[in-house]
Amino acid sequence: MKNSKWALTVDKIVFKIMLFVSYFAAAALFIVAILCTTDSLGGTIFSKNVPNGTDWVSYLNIPVVFLAMGFIQVERGNTVVDLLSEKFPKWLQTVLKTFGNVLGAGICGYLTYCEFNLTLNKIATHATSSSAGNAFLVWPFTLLVTLGYFFAALAFFWCIFRDLIISPDKRCGAMMNIPEEHKVPGNEIIAAVADPRKEVAK
Repeated sequence: MKNSKWALTVDKIVFKIMLFVSYFAAAALFIVAILCTTDSLGGTIFSKNVPNGTDWVSYLNIPVVFLAMGFIQVERGNTVVDLLSEKFPKWLQTVLKTFGNVLGAGICGYLTYCEFNLTLNKIATHATSSSAGNAFLVWPFTLLVTLGYFFAALAFFWCIFRDLIISPDKRCGAMMNIPEEHKVPGNEIIAAVADPRKEVAK
């Protein structure tokens, strides 16, 4: 497997983009934690809750989930049934992984289109989170869903090529696949945290 310089550069760029977007997911999660704590303490101690606190927490979970999807894909944090797939021949593993990436890119691309149209509809109708007087507009959150699907589609699309042209130990990310020659029988945990680019004592 060739590790072309341009491929490694593109992999680094895509990874950094997904990582940067995921920071917004982390920030939203932090805000959710603050809101939940403030709302709980305010209701218990001062008998006064955060205005629209439940709605804000519900809608802030959107960026928490959708803005992290692209990074999860390039970081290989998605679920794989290794107990089954690792028994397949290498060529079949490659075919199935490529098919999964193509399917993921196609589905996320279509959902990007659907969510974009939904966002336009929410803007046109001035849809709000509730009928309350202090309710907020929801289109920024549907736009975040659109962006989440777009970045996920981009991640799937790049992974189609990355899995074919970049060896596992050269791909960006902390969750690197350990080549068989670097695994120590009976010490999988130790081998998993070792740098696969270094020789592991047998």
